[in-house]
Amino acid sequence: MKDYIVLSPHPYPEDFLDDAPVKEWRLSELSSNIDILTKQIATIDQCIHGKDPCPVALLQDSNFMTAEQKKRVLSQWDKFIKGGFGLHLFTDDLYQHLILHCGFIAHYNRLGFYSTYWDDTLVTFARQFHRILRPVPGMFLHWERFLRSFQCWHEWVDMGINMLHLLKSHLVSVLKELENEVAGIFKYDLERLYPLHLEERKRVALEADELRQKLVNLTTKLDDMDTASFLDDMTKRYSGLFPSMDPQTFAETDLADSLSYGRIV
Repeated sequence: MKDYIVLSPHPYPEDFLDDAPVKEWRLSELSSNIDILTKQIATIDQCIHGKDPCPVALLQDSNFMTAEQKKRVLSQWDKFIKGGFGLHLFTDDLYQHLILHCGFIAHYNRLGFYSTYWDDTLVTFARQFHRILRPVPGMFLHWERFLRSFQCWHEWVDMGINMLHLLKSHLVSVLKELENEVAGIFKYDLERLYPLHLEERKRVALEADELRQKLVNLTTKLDDMDTASFLDDMTKRYSGLFPSMDPQTFAETDLADSLSYGRIV
């Protein structure tokens, strides 16, 4: 199994796909993250309202922010997302742009703002264990609040739309990576489990054949257990054991009717 994207502070051994409980944990993580990423992307689409991003070369100067400053902030935003929303990538330029031009309150300072929407725990974990870092939901904890607060207005519309498109682009890429991992695990399970499935099917088929033969034998035995057969066997047995007795003592006449009523006269 190749290296995996960090989705939680849960370490996985290299051969975890052969460990059923650990694999199920990973599949559960993948399921929940894919679900959240899908919702995040849909929410961003609602915020964008079908507007295309402005080509970076066409960005215009605004009051208190030149086109070059806009390009720099967009580049920093791109690196921040790509780096898994790491605190060390959340620059003061980004912070100032968000609180001055995108409708956010300051949350006291840069660290206060960052901790309101993101969590750096997985970044530390990924670095410690040399795992793949992506902008997954476990780092973007309060994404719904962030996107509800994000405003694309006035002379900052082009910047806001571009920032949302960058965020969407990275999330779509992560979603595709996770879906590819799921497909890989599915294929691995097919190749590994199908031979076991065939062995189990063979065992069940043999057991079914044995049960069918047992059913045939039991059906035959049941057919031989009618009242006439029972009386015939009993009469022959007692006549053989007591040959000196009157054979009429063990005669079958009227015995069948008597047995039917549960009494022997």
